[in-house]
Amino acid sequence: MQPEIGKHPVEFYGHFHQNKSAVENGKETDHCPFIETTCKKRRKSEGESIGTCSVGYRGQGQTEFKPHCICPHRFETPEVLNEIESLFVDDGEYFVTPEVPLQGTSIDYVAGKRADDGSVIDFAGVEIQALDTTGSVWNHREAYFDDDLDMEAVSKNYGINWAMSLTKTMMQQAYKKGQTFGEWGENLIFLVQDVSIDYIRNNYDASGLRSIRKDDPVHFYSYRLDYNTETDDYEWTIDEKLSADIDGVTDMMVPPDDEAPPTRGEFCEAVEKRF
Repeated sequence: MQPEIGKHPVEFYGHFHQNKSAVENGKETDHCPFIETTCKKRRKSEGESIGTCSVGYRGQGQTEFKPHCICPHRFETPEVLNEIESLFVDDGEYFVTPEVPLQGTSIDYVAGKRADDGSVIDFAGVEIQALDTTGSVWNHREAYFDDDLDMEAVSKNYGINWAMSLTKTMMQQAYKKGQTFGEWGENLIFLVQDVSIDYIRNNYDASGLRSIRKDDPVHFYSYRLDYNTETDDYEWTIDEKLSADIDGVTDMMVPPDDEAPPTRGEFCEAVEKRF
């Protein structure tokens, strides 16, 4: 059973916010359990770690709040990266190596199989796509660590920047880098959350998405955050493995035709609902 959450940070320093002792220890040691080093999510102005891994959010048409991952390092666990191994041939040793240069930028990871002499037998590019936020969750974080304040009472001034995270970032990379990997006869894999796939399906032409096919250049491994009652923490669970050709990727980059603007009365009703 999933715990009830609201519009506030769900995880700090790798732990569910209700797991207070583990969160406090993570803050004290400034430790990220996913990459086994210091937390990389820092305040630019002061360099202090923020520690927020996921936030509660309820998108349009959704009935409940779900944890939305806002830190890419949340994906960098052996359980997630090892899921890719099944894509490759049985021969050779499985490897995952970070930050490989490509076309003036880099691939987050390259995974594959290598021979005993170190030569690459088979490979795939791996890109991690967490979600960007609008606004800030810093005040929620400060309230959480202040015993006299209530995190859930803090003004809810953040949202999810879907366009920047997905269509302006992920799909642009999927198109450009996907063409290169397609020419090589290899795959480019995006590690995403189920809520991102839901958003694309609800707002763009996702008819090109299909059950995973090796001959498609672009793959999407969709994960959901499931609550583990034994550990009192959230864990990634593979939800879907999907793929698309370049035409399918292109369709997902084009926004739908603009809807007719609302009337003044309809707009005022929308404002009043926000009260």
